[in-house]
Amino acid sequence: MALFDILIFCLGLVLLIGGAWVLISGGTRVAAVLGIPPVVVGLTVVAFGTSAPELFVSMLGAMEGSTGLVLGNVIGSNVANLGLILAFAALTRPVIVEHGLSRKEVPFMLFASAVFAFMVWDGNLSRLDSGFLVAGFLLFIFWTFRNRDRGTVVPIPDEEVLAVPAEARSRELAIGSGLALLGICGLAGGGHYIVDSAVRIAVGFGVSETVVGLTMVAIGTSLPELATTIVAAMRDEDDLALGNIVGSNLFNILAVAGPVGLIWGLEVEGPQTPLPHVMFNPSANQLQLASMVLLALLVFVMIMLGKGRIGRKRGLALLIAYILIMIIWTT
Repeated sequence: MALFDILIFCLGLVLLIGGAWVLISGGTRVAAVLGIPPVVVGLTVVAFGTSAPELFVSMLGAMEGSTGLVLGNVIGSNVANLGLILAFAALTRPVIVEHGLSRKEVPFMLFASAVFAFMVWDGNLSRLDSGFLVAGFLLFIFWTFRNRDRGTVVPIPDEEVLAVPAEARSRELAIGSGLALLGICGLAGGGHYIVDSAVRIAVGFGVSETVVGLTMVAIGTSLPELATTIVAAMRDEDDLALGNIVGSNLFNILAVAGPVGLIWGLEVEGPQTPLPHVMFNPSANQLQLASMVLLALLVFVMIMLGKGRIGRKRGLALLIAYILIMIIWTT
């Protein structure tokens, strides 16, 4: 059984990497044909595609009554996106952050993380709070497309589609959209196989389900972002890479926790520490929320101090911060 799980894990990895490559190819093709900067595609289409595993896991968890899984998945995935995925991207190749992204979407991500933490601090996400998150998501989409004329439209290096005749634009757009959809399917399938097999392998080695849930499930549902971001960085698509990470975090909070909480209502199991005493004895949920906000703040400060550049040293610092957070969460 262990050998079978390892083979399934490898299959998932192939699907994940292939799906990321196809999604990036399709996304950049659509951006070139429509004249949309890749950062906008990363913030919307690619971010939504790579957040699909979080959405699927959250919906299934809510329907089965495990509403705490939804909040844990959102928090864990956002921490993995910033502390693990962005770190690996920066270690692979220093990342240059688009000016508008550092001045608008990154602060908005930090603000959304803080608001979400405030809403869930008592262990509950009410339907009213969820409604505000959904409204924030709609505002984010409107704002992003209203400001779509920004950045640089990067041509596809190996395709001659920039000067397509008007009658061929629909065909080129359909090809790009089809590639993006195929890539999303590959990411979803690869993420599913990797999470499923990794959990079985970990349990087979005697790792507790709690540790598996806090680490492998959260990391597993963030693997599409990891694959997409690294592939984008290797293809010199920094705008798309960072847009994917920031957009995915916003999607997780606004478009995953928001709609799921609006329909089912979300609640964390276990008592929560009252605010006056939280500094001395915070609950596990409050530690996770605080970690998510502090890591978002750290990324924002790094971008500001680095003048829009996240180099390898800062990437290593993010990775160390992520490891420390995992130690705190699992001990």
